Amino acid sequence: MKRLFATILLLLPMAITAQENKEKIKFTPYGFIRNYISYDSRQCLNLMGETFNIMPLDEQLNADGSQDLNAIDELSFVAFTTRLGVDISGQKIGKAAATAKVEADFCGYGTNNTLFRIRQAYVSLKWDRVTLTCGQTWHPMVIQVMPSITGLASGSPFAPFNRSPQLNMSVDVGKGWNFTAAALYQFPNTSIGPDGTSYDYSRWSKIPELYASWKHVGEHFTVGAGVDFLSIIPRKTSIAVRDNEPIEVVANDRVTGISSEVFADYKCGKFNLKGKVVYGENLSHLTMVSGYGATSYDPQTGSYNYAPIRSISSWINATYGSKVKGGILLGYSQGLGAKEDFISVDDFWMRGAKNTDYIYRISPSVTYTIKKLALALEIDYTVVGYGDVAINGRTKALRDIDNLRICTMVKYSF
Repeated sequence: MKRLFATILLLLPMAITAQENKEKIKFTPYGFIRNYISYDSRQCLNLMGETFNIMPLDEQLNADGSQDLNAIDELSFVAFTTRLGVDISGQKIGKAAATAKVEADFCGYGTNNTLFRIRQAYVSLKWDRVTLTCGQTWHPMVIQVMPSITGLASGSPFAPFNRSPQLNMSVDVGKGWNFTAAALYQFPNTSIGPDGTSYDYSRWSKIPELYASWKHVGEHFTVGAGVDFLSIIPRKTSIAVRDNEPIEVVANDRVTGISSEVFADYKCGKFNLKGKVVYGENLSHLTMVSGYGATSYDPQTGSYNYAPIRSISSWINATYGSKVKGGILLGYSQGLGAKEDFISVDDFWMRGAKNTDYIYRISPSVTYTIKKLALALEIDYTVVGYGDVAINGRTKALRDIDNLRICTMVKYSF
């Protein structure tokens, strides 16, 4: 009995300390209920139940050429962009402040239903100058500078859009300078390829996507540049010809792309002006009009050579106001094709349309906010230059196809 009593006395301070530490953990819930009503003047390439608008589809003429079957307008009303999240803080691990985030919405869109899905889920450790983040959150090419607009697409396909599991290190090197390095895995935003959009290309590669950037953050002005490296394997297996007979073999062919970005953000009072330019190689996983193709095939080994499709994309976004905020987004994207010809026009894969030359967008908006309620109206005028599919992916525009999207949003935040 004395030993038991002594053991309890020894464990009691530990239990009290554990309870005190437990009580220090802070949970901060947040979220909003958001409804979108949108009108499109024609059929478009959309994601997530037509809320994530990318670009108008090319004309699809009927048999006698008298009608464009994609020239059909439509109206939609959805609420599944409603979001719930919780920030967790209050603990210290050694000298590092530990925080975490779990965030979800209802945009796991399927053919017949909407699904509750994880948007972000990560743990972060912050020292005096170094922050280490592990988990699913925004791709660094997205979050360095991001448009402030009403539409769910957040400036896509001109602005990168992606959330991915990652190991991200941010270092404050002093005098406003910051260095960021990240290793990323593809999911849920993935590359396109022979099997459609799939995270398998990244899994088979076994080499993570790598990103690094420098930026300077001042009182009013932020400026920076980043570089991204992506190497994926488009096929798990291939077909070789041995003794005039086809045989399935393991593939180990890669397509590698190196992309770069420069960005800037200026804030002064109620005025904000920001923008970004991206040179991209195979950035389909960032929801941009991009991809890659097969340039040669060796029947003896079953091996393919690939080349990424290149593009230049840019956007600029200006906003002014607080209670009543007006804004405009201007975006432009130019396809540059690949450095080599593809095997055929069927042997390359793109997010978007293969016959896209350029895309531009003009999108003004106004938002009225009273306490926790926000009402917004946004007009999105997007034009695509379509031509014939080219053997190297470098299309020359023959016609302009446009879409007018009018979007209203009602959002109550908490």
